[in-house]
Amino acid sequence: MNNLNQDTEQRASIINMVIRINNLLIKHGNSDRLAGAYGLSQQQWTLLGVLFRSGQGMTMTELGKNLLVTKANMTGMIDRLERDGFVSRHPDQFDRRVTKVMLTEKGAQFMREIEKPRDQFSSEIFGDFTPEESQQFYNYLERFFKKLDT
Repeated sequence: MNNLNQDTEQRASIINMVIRINNLLIKHGNSDRLAGAYGLSQQQWTLLGVLFRSGQGMTMTELGKNLLVTKANMTGMIDRLERDGFVSRHPDQFDRRVTKVMLTEKGAQFMREIEKPRDQFSSEIFGDFTPEESQQFYNYLERFFKKLDT
């Protein structure tokens, strides 16, 4: 096999591995050890995390762009999270046509409670990595993401 074919196969293997890792992260995130213990999916947990880090609420459009989710899927997720008391919708104070999604106290409490199991999980996953390797790995993933997110 020549070098071009080896490079092509290597890149295809990397993409396949990223997909497999994503599926395993979703599986673990949905488990009773993490978000599943609270009756939430990995995707709902991710959405709550985005809101938690924003600290001020976000529009459905902002959330959809951040999570790379269609408006229809976002609406369904927000509906379920609102029904279960994790988020609430509020009219924007400057533009009444816009609705902001905000964490409720229950949603913020969930984010605080899940920090410890999340940190334990990530410590197990990255336990064999040095801090330098973790940083380098992050840098590679960030470059990979930016190429895909154009």
